[in-house]
Amino acid sequence: MDGLTLLVLAVVGLISLVLVMGEKLASDVERFFTTWIGVFQRLRDLLRRRPPPSGHDSEDGDR
Repeated sequence: MDGLTLLVLAVVGLISLVLVMGEKLASDVERFFTTWIGVFQRLRDLLRRRPPPSGHDSEDGDR
């Protein structure tokens, strides 16, 4: 094989590697954000379901 053929094969291999690793990285990032978005949504729902605090605390009422 001459140098040009090896160079072309190396470039094709590098592009393939970058695409495969990029797809894996994108998948991992998507999974990470999906997980955290779910956590934040559950926290928001939990905070919305809590009854609002009463306007007067027992300590503030004495003043």
